[in-house]
Amino acid sequence: MPMPSWTTVTDPVAEAALLPAWFAQRMLGARQGNFGLMLSTGDVLRVAALRAVHLGPDGSVLLDLRLHHAGVPEGVDLAWQTRHYLGAPLPEAAEATVNMAQVICAVAFTRTAEAAGSPEAMASDAAVTATVSEIREAAETAAERQTID
Repeated sequence: MPMPSWTTVTDPVAEAALLPAWFAQRMLGARQGNFGLMLSTGDVLRVAALRAVHLGPDGSVLLDLRLHHAGVPEGVDLAWQTRHYLGAPLPEAAEATVNMAQVICAVAFTRTAEAAGSPEAMASDAAVTATVSEIREAAETAAERQTID
């Protein structure tokens, strides 16, 4: 049985169509960001940068990431402090690949003071959760179709 072929997306415009726009624009190639991906386990994976997006023939989406250090981000709201924060297992081993189907929510842990209270920022935050849910649904639907075929 031949191995399925994956397509690596390196164009930020194409990635923005697959991921929330702010997520792709701010994370792709960021030297050092401070983002989180809440996983289906409830853990939060701390992310420093998005390296690449890979599309599987079944609709799966994989994210190549550079991980941040583990632990609660500085200044995070009390409601988020009880989460378990995963990061790089070793400082020199910070690369990871995550299946987007396991991601429930994407968040930024830092933002400029001017943008924090803007109506655009609040609307963007609400749209992020909806977009990630849509991507997850599409990936699950594609995987189900692959199983049926």
